[in-house]
Amino acid sequence: MVQLNSGDKMLIFDEVQMVWEPLQEAYFEEARIYRWKVETNSAFRFFMQQVPVAMTSTNSGWEGVLETPFESGFIQFKMLFDNHETVIETYCYSDSRKMTEQQYTLLLEELLEESQVCFQKSGLASHVSGTGYTKDYSLLQWSYIESSIYQLRNIFRHIAHQPLRSLKREELLMRREKVTHATPRSVSWVERYGQSYGATPNKLPSHIQSTKANESFDLYENRLLLKNILDLEELLNVYKTVKDDEIQKKAADYLNWIAHWKNVEFLHGITAHKGTVAITQVFRKHPHYRLWYQWFHALYQYNSLSFDLGQKLALKDTFLLYEMWCYLQIIKVLREYRLLNDTTSLFTKKDGFYFLNLAENKESTLLLANGGELTYQKTIQINTSPYYSFTHRMIPDIVLEFRDILYIFDPKYRVAANLPMALGEMHKYRDGVLSRITDQQVVKEVYILTPVENEGSDKKDFYREDFQNRYGMGAFCLKSGESNSIFKKKIAEILEVN
Repeated sequence: MVQLNSGDKMLIFDEVQMVWEPLQEAYFEEARIYRWKVETNSAFRFFMQQVPVAMTSTNSGWEGVLETPFESGFIQFKMLFDNHETVIETYCYSDSRKMTEQQYTLLLEELLEESQVCFQKSGLASHVSGTGYTKDYSLLQWSYIESSIYQLRNIFRHIAHQPLRSLKREELLMRREKVTHATPRSVSWVERYGQSYGATPNKLPSHIQSTKANESFDLYENRLLLKNILDLEELLNVYKTVKDDEIQKKAADYLNWIAHWKNVEFLHGITAHKGTVAITQVFRKHPHYRLWYQWFHALYQYNSLSFDLGQKLALKDTFLLYEMWCYLQIIKVLREYRLLNDTTSLFTKKDGFYFLNLAENKESTLLLANGGELTYQKTIQINTSPYYSFTHRMIPDIVLEFRDILYIFDPKYRVAANLPMALGEMHKYRDGVLSRITDQQVVKEVYILTPVENEGSDKKDFYREDFQNRYGMGAFCLKSGESNSIFKKKIAEILEVN
């Protein structure tokens, strides 16, 4: 990290401690806005990630606000004072309101796992293969790349700084003045072949065979690393062709990283690995090579299925993945209670392959064995039946219907301090959805699903069972990697499962 020079000082305002602190010491979180100022009489320009930051002039210098990227990882700031350039690289941490990176990874894995189980249960005659990715894009795979490629870049930096190497010894015939030290093998060679090169009792031969040790990076682990880089490059070129400007731009940026990685010195002269992949002790124990192997192992998990989300990467935000995960978690509970007869409607077929048929504003319904229904993104408006809305179009995320009564679940990935307001919005479902036949309200209970724990005295009541039973609304903490037993109990209660 380069320190500021010329007495110029960039300050960031810490809203937690309510103090101004140097840029080098500031704690950044993703998707947040920060105030900054700098005192200088010089001509000044300010960049974040090579993009100019807007600013206004003050009596003592310049000030403005900056918004950190919606992704954790390294961020670079560049300041130009007249002709002097200062570059600072710091880290942008994951939003504390979000789930952790481990929870996010588990969310993706559990989403795939339940999809596989439902597909097997569907009994569809499939053309599903496990031979790698197809030309159809994978939302799960792109989400994994987008969320963790900064981690991969950091791992590669550590590897490039101290790559694995070995000493390869080679026997060479050298002019005697270039031989720096004698070895027993050299002495034995002179005694045996020295006369052929002019050796006499008082004179050494003109050439001597000596052992030369050369440092080499041509190891299995480095060859596999290069193969992984080339595979990732090929994959990013696929994503670069999708009809989404943001994904195209990010894929192009990541490809620039790949181009730089391929030109790193220790990879020169190395041929990419071909054939089967083995897990060596290096991949098991080396602190950086192990993380590299694990990253690509996870990538291929999202790459091994030829059915996936059918919306062709139209969705890029984590909160939408969380919604789909919550829906499949409810399906998992229903499956465990043996209430699922047929999961065929979860999938759609195109070009000989099956895709998980979940997309924003696209209704998907499962019929339950006890006569109930579970619907993802159910559309309710003035002309729908058997339920309608007399105000405006409504699309609740998850609707569980049983005995002509609706229970609505609304996943909120980042709700934190807005939980009371988010729950207040649920009244529109309670009051605005009516039966087409009776004109009576049909929504009995509404709940927020969130990965946020029940912290804070002003919010903990929403998670309590007595509060939920009294008011027919509240919140459940639903997180990946956990049993979520309280929520399962609620589903069993609604569906009258013993």
